[in-house]
Amino acid sequence: MSDKTKKLEEFVAWVGGHIKGDEKGEAQIYLNYLFQAFGHKGLLEAGATCEERVKKNDTGGTSFADLVWKPRVVVEMKKRGADLKKHYRQAFEYWTYLVPNRPRYAVLCNFDEFWVYDFETQMDSPVETVKLADLPNRYGALNFLFPGDVAPVFGNHHEEVTREAADKLARCFNAMVGRGIERPLAQRFILQILMAFFAEDIGLLEKYLVKRLLDECKSPEDTYDILGGLFEAMNRASGNPGGRYKGVAYFNGGLYANPARVELVAEERSLLKEACDFNWSKVRPEIFGTLFEHSLGKEERHAQGAHFTSPVDIMKIVGPTIVEPWRAAIEGTKTLSEMQGLAHRMQTFTVLDPACGSGNFLFTAYRELKRLEAQLYNRMADRFPKSVDVNQRTLGFVTTTNFYGMDLNPFAVEIAKVTMMLAHKLSIDELHVSESALPLDNLDSNIVHRDALVTDTGSRSEWPTADVIIGNPPFLGVKKMKPELGQAYIERIRRAYPEVPGMADFCVYWIRRTHDALPICTPADPLQGRAGLVGTQNIRSNESRIGGLDHVTVSGTVIEAVDNQPWSGDANVHVSIANWVKSQDDAVLPETRRLWFKTKKALRKPKSAKGTVRAAKEYDLDMREVSYISSSLSDKTDTKTAVALACNTKPKRTFQGVTPGHEDFVLKLDAAQALIAKEADASQLLSPYVVGKEVLGGATKPSRMILDFGERDLLAAQQFPKALELVKQNVLPKREAAAKKRVDDEEERSHHVQFLERWWQLSYRRTNLLQAIAGLPRYLACSRVTSRPILFFVSSKVKPGDALQVFAFDDDYSFGVLQSKVHIEWFMSKRSNMKSDPRYSSINVFGTFPWPQRPTAAQVTAVVEASRKLQAVRTTALKTAKGGLRVLYDTLALPGKNPLRDVHDALDKAVVTAYGFDSKRDVVAQALALNATVAARIKTGQPVTGPGVPAVISDKSTVVSSDCAVKLE
Repeated sequence: MSDKTKKLEEFVAWVGGHIKGDEKGEAQIYLNYLFQAFGHKGLLEAGATCEERVKKNDTGGTSFADLVWKPRVVVEMKKRGADLKKHYRQAFEYWTYLVPNRPRYAVLCNFDEFWVYDFETQMDSPVETVKLADLPNRYGALNFLFPGDVAPVFGNHHEEVTREAADKLARCFNAMVGRGIERPLAQRFILQILMAFFAEDIGLLEKYLVKRLLDECKSPEDTYDILGGLFEAMNRASGNPGGRYKGVAYFNGGLYANPARVELVAEERSLLKEACDFNWSKVRPEIFGTLFEHSLGKEERHAQGAHFTSPVDIMKIVGPTIVEPWRAAIEGTKTLSEMQGLAHRMQTFTVLDPACGSGNFLFTAYRELKRLEAQLYNRMADRFPKSVDVNQRTLGFVTTTNFYGMDLNPFAVEIAKVTMMLAHKLSIDELHVSESALPLDNLDSNIVHRDALVTDTGSRSEWPTADVIIGNPPFLGVKKMKPELGQAYIERIRRAYPEVPGMADFCVYWIRRTHDALPICTPADPLQGRAGLVGTQNIRSNESRIGGLDHVTVSGTVIEAVDNQPWSGDANVHVSIANWVKSQDDAVLPETRRLWFKTKKALRKPKSAKGTVRAAKEYDLDMREVSYISSSLSDKTDTKTAVALACNTKPKRTFQGVTPGHEDFVLKLDAAQALIAKEADASQLLSPYVVGKEVLGGATKPSRMILDFGERDLLAAQQFPKALELVKQNVLPKREAAAKKRVDDEEERSHHVQFLERWWQLSYRRTNLLQAIAGLPRYLACSRVTSRPILFFVSSKVKPGDALQVFAFDDDYSFGVLQSKVHIEWFMSKRSNMKSDPRYSSINVFGTFPWPQRPTAAQVTAVVEASRKLQAVRTTALKTAKGGLRVLYDTLALPGKNPLRDVHDALDKAVVTAYGFDSKRDVVAQALALNATVAARIKTGQPVTGPGVPAVISDKSTVVSSDCAVKLE
């Protein structure tokens, strides 16, 4: 007997002799002994806490989780004999709001059973259930309780089963199409056999019927007759009183209206038999469709490698938009009449997903509404048992016909219909209601193949009327719209939606249309007029925000949002999520809003049930309750009213660095020296060159040179034959290929043609930048894509790459202002986004940023001195620290005394004083007010102080030092 087994047997015996199962009195001692049985001195010694406060998401109150051990598990105890499935919602909500460093697993326990949940992969059912008596031999599901990092082993992991099932059917479909079966027929056949597989394992068909029929199929002709006959039987309204299909009920639903008869070859029959052997009751319909669809026609990409939108991510929309308003309404009812009225409202409540895909969002919304229906019915029965008998509930308030969807992919639409048909039966089984699952609802009019935005004639598409709208519109940035959608479609959509700016991302059209289509949320009907959509990062900035969320917040209110997170449905996609109410009436709005935001986190690599290592997440989500969420999905001061200031743009002071266009323009030092050895005059064309990651990574001098012919024409370039030959060999072929490449975007084609016409020149030399820094000994720069601008000086003899944002200042005062929290926080409120990272914008950030207007000479000097101390601390630290400025600044996120933090705090204090701001107030709000003041003064012709050293300093040389992060010496 192993030591683990022995200790767990002792625990089981101890429970039997000492525990009665009192939730309040015995939970903590039970859990402490449980931790000891798993090898700890006790739960406190392991780092777990009891009775941890957790904010309630709907009432704003506080609950207490029985045990929290971050980042491993949250445990909720219930009294002995409690039906644990009734407490699933509580466990899920505790898990949801235990951020940051959220526990990976959740456990419900009634002293005799452990229900283990892995909500990241499976929401509806536990990944394992273990009886206390079996714990010594089945502890694998609770391996995460042991010291160290021991992967749990689950026996009820639905994701793996679903992937394998989807893979089998997709391979069968691909084989059918590959040998010439018409695609529509193959699709119809696969959907009909899919439903048959599910039906056999969830009790809609006789057990083993489909398996027996497949065993009878020995030839292609057999499958045509036998499986085709099954589909006909499932469509026979009068039923099947005898014969091979005796007892097969009428399925209807439109799915079997045209039974698919196909002659299957041996390979295809074999794949179906393998698929039939799966337990389809464990296959998750809400992810099956996506996994299956992603595998079609792609032999190299099976379902095992496909991504799907996790139910947890879907709940970030369905929860705030549907579940929480309904739960609040249910819990607010007191009389039977109120409850009956709410039941009637539930019957008429409608949900629309205008980009429904395979139906994932609709499935989750239906499932949650059915659970709410059960909650309402149980409340009626509990409060008024003489009038309502919970055992006599025969008809549901919610049906699948309450749900509507649209999608441009016709097969995805058919999958979505099947998904929703299955949702009905699965809810009946979960909630133990006596509704009839057959015949299936016909959803042909509910979920339709349609472009949700525009018709072929250029008018807006019709949307069904709906109380709430949810969904996940296409992630398509504005730069990809023309190549992927075509010029004609872009022109059509822009004519139909002239109010959406031309530089807005594709999903913005859905946001705009959704808000316009919503009914108004009123105190008389607070359940309608709500929406939740996933969007690209850019929906919270620039023209995408103007076209979408700015419009929403004119007459609506964002109540919950995720400002930035990687999306589960696609690799390398970062998204924002907005949930809003079409109202600004406090009577229908929550007292506080919830804002989720991404935080960095170093996580161990969790393992799946089968032991394969999953990708380690490099982020965590945290949440704060706020009183306001702006259209930039922030609780900070909304700076959308800030205007560009002429004093900041004339003259131009900030630039993007040089864009070579081809890596062959950039030479390593030895290659540059070799060119000069062949052609001495080529030294006139070569300049030291640096990019942001090199400086932030620790480089103090350039390691490369850029070959720049300037604005010389081809004849003038011939004066440097060796250098020109180098570009001719390495760059010209690539530019010729780009110009010849067939592209639908006329603008992109013209772009490449123009580059070919001057193939020896850099793509964007930024002559105005080079002129601006030519007279300076050094210039300021930071990375353009950055979560926090880190400013540094670069010798003006070094040309900056286009990953750098360049500021044409050489003084320490400008460094101080731009490196201070005033500018950093202004940047965070005005930046645009590239994937997950903020990006500096010359127009939106610098162009609107007001500088101190009336600083005294002493205040300027204080900023200069604080700047020099900051530079000195960085320079000293970098002499011994490895990793450069990036690693140095990462230390600011760590606790403990830090000289870098101290000098930054001193700089912030000096700059805030120079502005005349109140250090206790929001600096962005004060800067926004100053922006308006400066703009008004410019408009009326009054003097203002623009960027750079103010006139109060008569000798500029006194504020210019020699510090340089990148220089030639």
